[in-house]
This record gives sequence, structure tokens and C-alpha cells, in this order.
Amino acid sequence: VKMWKRETDGKGKKTKHVLDRILLKQENAVTALTVNRSSTVIYCGSSDGLVNFWERQQKNNLTHGGVLKGHKLAVLCMATAGNLVFSGSADKNVCVWKRDESGTHLCLSVLTGHTGPVKCIAIEEHEEEVDREENNQRWIVYTGSLDKSVK
Repeated sequence: VKMWKRETDGKGKKTKHVLDRILLKQENAVTALTVNRSSTVIYCGSSDGLVNFWERQQKNNLTHGGVLKGHKLAVLCMATAGNLVFSGSADKNVCVWKRDESGTHLCLSVLTGHTGPVKCIAIEEHEEEVDREENNQRWIVYTGSLDKSVK
């Protein structure tokens, strides 16, 4: 995983990208990447079924936060919503991870039902019946699979 910095030529017409830093060197292919809405956590899925994540500290420093282990095969897609992270895999499952305030992740649920690899995830906030006082956000999760279905 490489982090690039976009620079302009001073006139604002031409831009170029300069390598800023390498977050992760590994033999396994990077197969999915997502950033949470507040741009404080980067998640990276790879062909070994693992999800690595980095957290933004003061002064935009990123530190490796850990590894999420929940899949048997490659992670093919990822998405975030609120304090949740969704990872879809070639193992036909979607892991739903909850990140607490300390940065610890817990696998809340494994969504099953596809008969082929899960290739894409989209999430929409469910506006109805949201209890703002309890801070209970609800989400609608859409998944697409190579089994030719959307759930």
C-alpha cells in the first residue's frame, strides 16, 4: 500500500503525484481499499483474507492499527459506514466489523447467502426509524456476487 501526495506546478494547471510513504510491503496482493468517512482510518484487504488498517494520529501521521482476521479467502471489496467496516470475500461471506472508540474491532456478524465470491458492497443510511437520542444508526447493505445476484 503506497500513499501518494498530489502536487501542482504553482500555476494550478499541471499536477503530479509523488510517493509520500509506503504503508505496507507484503507478498500478497492488495485487493480492496476503503477509508472511513472522517478520513481517520484506512482499511486494506488482501488476497490472503486479511484486512490491515491504519489510524491517523496528530499531524496526519498514520500508524498501523492492526489486522482483522475473518476470511478464509481473498478480501475482494470493502466499505465503511459510521463505526462499521464491511469486508466481502471470495469465501462468499461478508464480515461486519465494529470499531470502538479505542480502535478495537469486533466481528459483529458474518453475512451469508451468496453462492459465489462477493465482489462489491454499497451501504446506504436507513433514514426511517433512526433514534438519534440513542445514536442508533441503521444501514442498508447491498452486496453483489459472481453468483449473479445482488442481496
